[in-house]
Amino acid sequence: MSRSPKFAASVIIPTYNREEMLYQNLRSLQASNIPKDDFEIIVVDDGSSDNTLDVVRNFTGGPQIRYVYQQDNGYRAGRARNLGIELAEGEVCILLDCGIVVSQGFVKAHIGAHAKPNQVVLGYLYGFSNTDDHAEELQAAIDALDLNDVDGTIGRLRETGRFSDLREKNYAACNDVMMDLPVPWAIAWSGNISVRREKLGDRFRFDENYRTWGAEDIDFSLSLFESGAEFSICRAACGIHLPHPKSHEVNSRSSRPNKIYLHSKFGRPETQHLIDVQSWELNAFLMNKRAASAA
Repeated sequence: MSRSPKFAASVIIPTYNREEMLYQNLRSLQASNIPKDDFEIIVVDDGSSDNTLDVVRNFTGGPQIRYVYQQDNGYRAGRARNLGIELAEGEVCILLDCGIVVSQGFVKAHIGAHAKPNQVVLGYLYGFSNTDDHAEELQAAIDALDLNDVDGTIGRLRETGRFSDLREKNYAACNDVMMDLPVPWAIAWSGNISVRREKLGDRFRFDENYRTWGAEDIDFSLSLFESGAEFSICRAACGIHLPHPKSHEVNSRSSRPNKIYLHSKFGRPETQHLIDVQSWELNAFLMNKRAASAA
């Protein structure tokens, strides 16, 4: 797309019946420490039946917020993100899940991480888990946090090492140099990630054939990886993933057919392994496999 960017960044947020979380999400973005005219927010509603539109309408006096609605036709998170990308007028597209409250420096950090071209930048997510194993403990921590002081809460989590990002072992294994990992794309999820709009062009979009949870963001990231994109972690582009119901069993049942479909598209040895290995464990699996072969 040839149009000149109007903003430094576009924050693209898909949502579905999460009005309370979306409220906290937008509230945290409104507190960003860059001028309100430097970025826009695009909320793409995947057919909500709650008060999502009213939540968006009530945010005034901050950055421009655009609301887009698509009919509820099943799980269409990929389509929602694609709509946001098509509408984006920012130089950098930041993909953010609605159930995340972000630091004041979140948007500025994502923008700054693109000083070098051809980057796919992963932000950091405190409290993110793929299951409800620690949901009660995390809920207690969230209940105790002052949502008027997200930065202070993030500082305490960082100091204590509590509720670190699910991918922290991957980052530790490569000393935060993601391109040293065998498959950096396997942990480049769409909950908190950014790419320059010019890199996405008219080619890179989410595959809308994924109609259940799982793997559509890995498909997106792998396509970028195969084009030569470099992956990096930006810890300053951070947020807290608010707890909400999820089930590892349901997620695995949903994602396995998607992983099989992904492998049929890319046909890589790594995508074959991904069918039976969790994405956040795939790098360690491959490194152990290589070490065993070299022994």
